[in-house]
Amino acid sequence: MPVVIFHTSVAPPDQQAARSLLEAGQLARFETTVVDDPASLRQRAFTAAGRLARRDLARQFRRRAVTEVPLAKVRSHPWGELLRLAAGSVDTDGRLTDFVWERAEIGFDRAVSRGLREGLTGVYGYEHSSLGTFQRAKQLGIRVAYEMPAPESRHSKRIIDAELERFPEMKTPYHAYTAEREHRRIARRMAEWNAADVVLAASRYTRDSFASLGLDVGKVRLVPIGAPPPLPREQALAGRSRGGKPTFVWAGTFGIRKGAHHLLSAWRDGQLGRSATLKVFGSIALPERVLRPLPEGVEICGSIPRPELMGEYLKGDALIFPTLCDGWGMVATEAWSCGLPVITTDAAGVADFLSDRANGLLIKAGDPGAIRAAIEWCLSNMPRLEQMREPALETAAKWQWSDYRRLLSDTLREAGLFAGAS
Repeated sequence: MPVVIFHTSVAPPDQQAARSLLEAGQLARFETTVVDDPASLRQRAFTAAGRLARRDLARQFRRRAVTEVPLAKVRSHPWGELLRLAAGSVDTDGRLTDFVWERAEIGFDRAVSRGLREGLTGVYGYEHSSLGTFQRAKQLGIRVAYEMPAPESRHSKRIIDAELERFPEMKTPYHAYTAEREHRRIARRMAEWNAADVVLAASRYTRDSFASLGLDVGKVRLVPIGAPPPLPREQALAGRSRGGKPTFVWAGTFGIRKGAHHLLSAWRDGQLGRSATLKVFGSIALPERVLRPLPEGVEICGSIPRPELMGEYLKGDALIFPTLCDGWGMVATEAWSCGLPVITTDAAGVADFLSDRANGLLIKAGDPGAIRAAIEWCLSNMPRLEQMREPALETAAKWQWSDYRRLLSDTLREAGLFAGAS
């Protein structure tokens, strides 16, 4: 079989890309890091050790389940990722985790590159974890596809640096640590870009971020991320309780890049907690001095499994996703699949699918006043917000994972990665 796809994650988009190759009869193997395999003696040993340390490692492994391709097609290189997870369990400010992450990415790339052989027609890799494999592929005459899920890193850095300049209280030792290493990471990404025959991006925002830095975007192809299957209309439209305050849902890392500090500012200044509840699901990446004291009505709920999060979408009135810089924003398509309207910014790739005041509200990025105005509009127009639930479901239904897989397959075939492609 001709194509190897490799990624350190088994997140839904990564598995769907591998499934696209499988359905086209072009998947040699999917190479990744940690994979849930309950029959594995190694995994049993790890989970048993975790129980002794009072850690539920079985739950962590379940989050790494591969469901879209047969396990026989999967090759696991787990050690670097396991070390990163161990570092994260004791890390206090992110620097140790980042140190281990960088070395684990490069080690994973080396492991994949060593497995390349003549006879393959394509490799499909992701940013920062692919350079050695791409270079080896070029030596063997293998075509290269490069996925860039995030905007160009210098574009993103410029945005975050401007935020830190405006709000110095947001600065942490982690920001200084990563800034010192960003030059070589950008160089690595640029070398990967230059080696690619085709670059895959989910949104116009991502593509335009490359163009803004002077890169030739002629080899970029847009393949939007798919949505989960929409819930039955009756279930989605009757999901939330009609009693109590309206509820706004946050999903994902609560940090500077996603605009969490602007949301807190808007919530405090508008005293929105008097009229509404904000439920935050995800890890917290804001300094305590910025986060505390929490404004009235804000509930920090922690990270929860995706099935539970989908249930929270059903009980909410709108998803709030005020990102400053995001290549896509899968939380929005998940919310739409549950009939939940989405408030997001012009710096979110998923805004390509948003129709203002139809399936959500589109606001300017980095503007607490715009966030406050959008929430206040929702509170003053609850019947209109409720009417957005059906268009939200329709948005999800119009671009499913099957549509994503079909477009991706066609794109890779046209780029010459498939056996028999001209």
